[in-house]
Amino acid sequence: MVKSALLAAAATIGLSASALAETPQGAADQLRDFLNRFENLGPGYATVVVTADDVLLNHVSGERRASTGAPLTADTPIYIASQTKAYLGLVAAVLDGRGVFSLDATIGDVWPDLGEAGGVDIRGYTMSDLLSHQVPINVGVINMIEAYSMTINPADYPRLIENFGEARDEGFEYDNLGYNIYAALLETATGKSWQDWMDEVLFDPLGMDSTSARTSDYSLDELSWSHIWQGEELGWYEQRPKTDHMMQSAGGLVTSTNDMAVWLQMQLRGEGPAGSGISANAVSTAQQGYVQTGMEDRRNAYELVCSEYTLGWNVCDFEGYEVHIHGGGYIGARTQMAFVPELGVGIAAFANSDNNTGWVTSRTINMYLQFLVEHEDAEAWSTRRPEIYSQREGRLLEFRQGRDAEDRANEQWGGWSWAPSHDELRQFVGTYSTGEPYLDVQVVYENGALTAMWGDAPYPLTPAQQDLFGAQPYAFEGREAFSFERDDSGRVVSMTWGDDTYARTQ
Repeated sequence: MVKSALLAAAATIGLSASALAETPQGAADQLRDFLNRFENLGPGYATVVVTADDVLLNHVSGERRASTGAPLTADTPIYIASQTKAYLGLVAAVLDGRGVFSLDATIGDVWPDLGEAGGVDIRGYTMSDLLSHQVPINVGVINMIEAYSMTINPADYPRLIENFGEARDEGFEYDNLGYNIYAALLETATGKSWQDWMDEVLFDPLGMDSTSARTSDYSLDELSWSHIWQGEELGWYEQRPKTDHMMQSAGGLVTSTNDMAVWLQMQLRGEGPAGSGISANAVSTAQQGYVQTGMEDRRNAYELVCSEYTLGWNVCDFEGYEVHIHGGGYIGARTQMAFVPELGVGIAAFANSDNNTGWVTSRTINMYLQFLVEHEDAEAWSTRRPEIYSQREGRLLEFRQGRDAEDRANEQWGGWSWAPSHDELRQFVGTYSTGEPYLDVQVVYENGALTAMWGDAPYPLTPAQQDLFGAQPYAFEGREAFSFERDDSGRVVSMTWGDDTYARTQ
């Protein structure tokens, strides 16, 4: 295409004004003005815009933790959730190119004795199938354990897949599972964890010191915390950063805006710096499409026409330009990153709250691209979107407060009338098991209250009515019922949580 050829040439000389109506730097300046129009976009918000050779904008504002007032900086590690997939996808491509672990290797090559999952034999599927979401099974328990509770030993993956796997339709279906399985296979085949491979292949060679798959590399004071706005009376709810055991391969990285700039510039250059060992072939392998996603209806987090998935990137269209993009979301945090090869630019947005900030991160990227191509609606939207956000934020809080009040008033809680003594609460302390060790729950008594610990995940237990507790793991989340049963002597012997019954073992 003539347009593509012209733009590719322009990218090599810094996208001169003759190639586009607006320069990348001019669009970045407009984006800064756009971001400054938002009110209450906190506690912290950050945006970085780059070309292959320059950082055009590194706009960091607010606080990394609301209660301490510690500032968010360009070196603050921020949790980026599912954007981790693009990093692991590139690691996989590098290891493939080095002959360490082939993308064409099958699951059965590593686990030849793996049984069927929900009637499906997945042994013939490849590593690239896993990393492009094409293996037709669901194993929800693996996703939950890895993201919210603890690290699964790779040796236990076959058993969990066989015991909890369910068949799904063939083709693309976005999920964490493929990346979780790939990481387990990688460690089984090489004896080295995905975290160690990340350090060796990416972070150390690129000098990304504020990026890690282990939060323990930083103090809690250095990390950005996540937040949920509860209204003027209660203020910000703070979500403690994930522990190392929750930093799973499908969503387990923290990074800074400075390091994100390095990452996006490498994507635009198409290879790592000299001596990094990240070849052009590896970057190309990770960036190419592997499967059709069928997301052309714009009903996705990016509100774009999206058609393909690579090894960790969605391939979408913006005004005729191919955009590689991926988002990440978790309790109290929303992030998104993108690069556009034809335009020679990359951009990422970070929010350490979840008050419709997923929409803002998406609109930040969209707004920059609109400025860059001088879209006819750019000026109008740059004024309107901050107003829309204020309205959406208010509606979300009202919705959350109303839903929370309804949940608390549910008749199952019996009016929260039970007030057990400290001695009565201690009767529930113990270990509860379904027979699957990864689902074991420890009920502990501390500071006059009970907490059900599922791995590293705490569920504070609030007495509701006799032997029934309601657990709200974080602000505005629906309360979960923990119901306990006693034997004829009155001893607590079991617990029901969700669809599972746990026998008391201690």
